[in-house]
Amino acid sequence: AERAEAERKAAEEAARVAAEQARIAAAKEASRQKGIEIVNYAKQFIGNPYVYGGTSLTRGTDCSGFVMGVYRHFGVSLPRTSYAMRSVGRAVSYNDMQVGDIVCYSGHVGIYAGNGKLINAIDERRGINLSNATYKKTSHSTAETCLDMNVEE
Repeated sequence: AERAEAERKAAEEAARVAAEQARIAAAKEASRQKGIEIVNYAKQFIGNPYVYGGTSLTRGTDCSGFVMGVYRHFGVSLPRTSYAMRSVGRAVSYNDMQVGDIVCYSGHVGIYAGNGKLINAIDERRGINLSNATYKKTSHSTAETCLDMNVEE
């Protein structure tokens, strides 16, 4: 009887662990899909103008206004400045960035688009565009902060 009870408890624990692993895998997949949705939404604004202090995704925005506007579309409220955005989300390493994560630099912010690319409002000449996610890594001593904005339930 003791052995049967021990086997039953072991089977229950194994089932609990398997269910938790399945839940985590499902949450990660949902997070990945949300990141793809965020980037696909953001990409429609490529080519639109950069305007310092602007918050219009179509008429002109700066880097933080761009990120704020894209995330607002998905019901996420973010601070107005790139500096303040560092206080939200969860910091992750460059190697752990996922599509849709926010990447903060010294004085700049963008959205990780995958494959080493950042979608961001760059400057008046380039507007909203794609750039290398590591573009400031070598020219500034301040390391970038990557924020995982995909909250797992």
